[in-house]
Amino acid sequence: MEIAAKVWVYLTLGVVLVALNVCYVRVLYQSLTGRGDLVVAPVRILGGTGDATAAGETLARMIISKLQSLEWDLQNSQAALQKGPKATNLASGMGSTDAPSAPSLGGVTAGVLGTPKTAVLNAQLFEPTNIDVKVAGVEIGRLLPGVQRWFMADRTLVFSVSWQGTTATIAGNVDALSTSKTRPLWISLENATSDSVATAIALSLVQLQWARDSVEFGELNDQEFRVVVDAINEIARINRRVVAYHAVAKAEFQKVLESVDPLADRMSGWAQLTYFVASIAEAAEAYDRALVLYRRVTNAPQLPLSADLIRAKISSLDKQTAGSAGDAKPKALQNLKKAAEAATAILNRLFSLNLSTPKVALLKNDELNAFWDGKKISAPAAVQDMPDITYHETAWQFLQAKWQFKWQDQSGALANSYTDVLASLVKQEIAQQDAKHADWTIAPGAIAWLSGKPNEILTDKRPLRSLKAPGSAYDSPVLGKDPQVDHISDLVSGEADSGGIHVNSGIANKAFYEAAIKIGSAKAGQIWIQSLPKFGEATNLRTGAEVIYKTAVDQYGQKSPEAVAIKAAWNAVGLLE
Repeated sequence: MEIAAKVWVYLTLGVVLVALNVCYVRVLYQSLTGRGDLVVAPVRILGGTGDATAAGETLARMIISKLQSLEWDLQNSQAALQKGPKATNLASGMGSTDAPSAPSLGGVTAGVLGTPKTAVLNAQLFEPTNIDVKVAGVEIGRLLPGVQRWFMADRTLVFSVSWQGTTATIAGNVDALSTSKTRPLWISLENATSDSVATAIALSLVQLQWARDSVEFGELNDQEFRVVVDAINEIARINRRVVAYHAVAKAEFQKVLESVDPLADRMSGWAQLTYFVASIAEAAEAYDRALVLYRRVTNAPQLPLSADLIRAKISSLDKQTAGSAGDAKPKALQNLKKAAEAATAILNRLFSLNLSTPKVALLKNDELNAFWDGKKISAPAAVQDMPDITYHETAWQFLQAKWQFKWQDQSGALANSYTDVLASLVKQEIAQQDAKHADWTIAPGAIAWLSGKPNEILTDKRPLRSLKAPGSAYDSPVLGKDPQVDHISDLVSGEADSGGIHVNSGIANKAFYEAAIKIGSAKAGQIWIQSLPKFGEATNLRTGAEVIYKTAVDQYGQKSPEAVAIKAAWNAVGLLE
């Protein structure tokens, strides 16, 4: 009996030792080769109702299931997008006449999301081996789970979920995803369920994995990353329908575009994402937007696909937009001419001149500029919805009729301010507004236009400039923050912007606003206009302020409300102290 007991003990210890050695060898091999599945430990549940231990294991299983499902969908979607829809013309992105094209995504997904295998994390539940063995009354079988945990610690993902009503706070140690320390997971979910918690964790794990290969993914917040993932899967699904059934899917592409398009602007330097969104815009037949995004891609240091293919797309879309905009061009040109005529009539009266209305020429829709070249105004059709721009350009010939200025440094800034001031006077007269009821902005809608979204000009009213508060007109992910300054102490100098002509013009704009609020726009405008012939070629802002103040003194007297208001206005921007 004693011998049998010893044999039993030795056999049991042998089994345990073999198991430990196998576990050790396996972990050693995985550590040396970098292989091995991740392990999800049962989730620690704090708060909530029911059995926390059972709920934690169930949630861990749900996380693994969600992760595997997500990986499966992304693998298939990425593989499909990498191949590209066979039924479309990949060079132009144009489909047949009876069905819209699916976006020509051949190659783009490899640049945006890595190869399909990037998503694979191969996570499994940690299920400790439990051998119920006692030796001399000591339970040695319980040592094995502890040893397993110790060996698997560097591959184990640990999460805890704290429930407070319907709000779940998720915390997790995800160091197992990287060879170095990783920022801990911290997610707060409102109206949470076990399903939404598992989904949020699975998405975060994929995002962390992708961010290892493309750092841009790390710049996305949780919701933005979900938008990208949903867009990938949805576009692949739509493509399959378009290719297999020749389905008309324009509306579906438009819906995806609405969700992902803002990211293209916020992450404007991410060429691969920009191309992805451009191709969706193309499929949604938002050709102007697609052109803007494709052109943005051409300036990227690393192109997501060949430069020849991108040029071919741009050329094809140029022809497409030229054809589709054919009927709209005469109307746009007519509207631009009407705005120029209205501005010319008002400015002729203010300047006591009789200048002809300048000619107007249309630029291509994707040219994001409008300018006066000394003979005519050139602008794309979108400017018809922003008449302030036409007023501004029309003002140049009146300014040049009274002042031969040097178009750089402070004289250029003063000249640029004058065209903003004159545009404001025209705008207020047409709208029948006085200084206190005017919006004091130039070109509401311009930021939507310059961001490549001409369809949003009438709804996104962010202006290009503010005379009331220079520097506050906009803060855009594409264009950055309004750079204008409103005080001489912030004067910008250097070679950029011809010495700051557009940035520093905010100083004089602010001064005019301050004067107009006190004495009215009409009276302030007349003082500004009557000062023009007294300027020299390189009159700077301080000299301009002195001349304008002297004009007010000569006309109204030094102690008049007009002269006092003008001096106070320039003093507000650091001049005429």
